[in-house]
Amino acid sequence: MTESLERRLQRLEDRLAIGDLVVAYATLLDDAQWDALGELFTEDGVFGSPHSTTTGRQAVVENFRVKHAPFTWTWHDPHGHLVEFEDDDHARGTVIGYAELGNDETTIVTSIRYHDDYRRVDGRWRFARRTVLSLYGLPDDQRATGLGHQERRRWPGRPAAAADLPDYERSHPGYPG
Repeated sequence: MTESLERRLQRLEDRLAIGDLVVAYATLLDDAQWDALGELFTEDGVFGSPHSTTTGRQAVVENFRVKHAPFTWTWHDPHGHLVEFEDDDHARGTVIGYAELGNDETTIVTSIRYHDDYRRVDGRWRFARRTVLSLYGLPDDQRATGLGHQERRRWPGRPAAAADLPDYERSHPGYPG
């Protein structure tokens, strides 16, 4: 059965709104606009990685404040974006991105992938769940020599750890069907 023109147009509008959500996340995070960033998540929203999970809008905001405190500037750059709709108010997405985070001592460069669950709440698309996976997170001066190692997550003040990506077994939740 062919979808109606109205339904197809609504899907396009929804895709654009979800794309705007992804870009708003990056700019609000980089500009340390914590309260506005929190509004992009549902009240019960989740932000996590394979190593930690934070649940609830206020807890997610506090998590961002703490994790970004060591950096005087950040730059998050979303690239490609897949979106699959589950129904009119729920969708899943995958976002490929890159980020730099810096202070007077170091600049961390990271290639990341987000697995997202989106939910329309009060007419607005929001993150219900956002999980970040890392191909690498290295001080810029270690990127040339560090990319060949499995322990490619080397953040200041944390022990070196294995990268989350590539995920050949697709063991992390959120992959598109």
